[in-house]
Amino acid sequence: MFFTLNSSSGVPLYRQLFDQIRHRIGSGQMADGEQLPSVRELSAQLHLNPLTVSKVFSLLEQNGLVETRRGLGTFVTRRRPPLSPTARLKQLRPLAEQFAAEAAHLRVPEAEALRLVAEAVDEAGRHEEKTA
Repeated sequence: MFFTLNSSSGVPLYRQLFDQIRHRIGSGQMADGEQLPSVRELSAQLHLNPLTVSKVFSLLEQNGLVETRRGLGTFVTRRRPPLSPTARLKQLRPLAEQFAAEAAHLRVPEAEALRLVAEAVDEAGRHEEKTA
């Protein structure tokens, strides 16, 4: 499972991870019943304090997105229907707005910003294919 965190974005790292997992669950990229990596695995992969990852898992559980099974791990809950394409785009909108604001602030031309997004989407797709 591939997650990217940006320590200079101004958004707390726990919130970035929470949002990415929530989006994957909501979009159906993470299936009902799918097991998440352990706190130890994810903290090592992302170079985060295990308490930060534990906080994210706790927030996900409070939001009804995952359930922790003692001795087995943390799993995506089976109670929600997948998001519609419109709802998926609605979830992405704040991220797109944040990226656009950063690009404008840095005076990155629109064509260059769009190229960066296309490259990032392509790279993420390739990574997902490797892990699928």
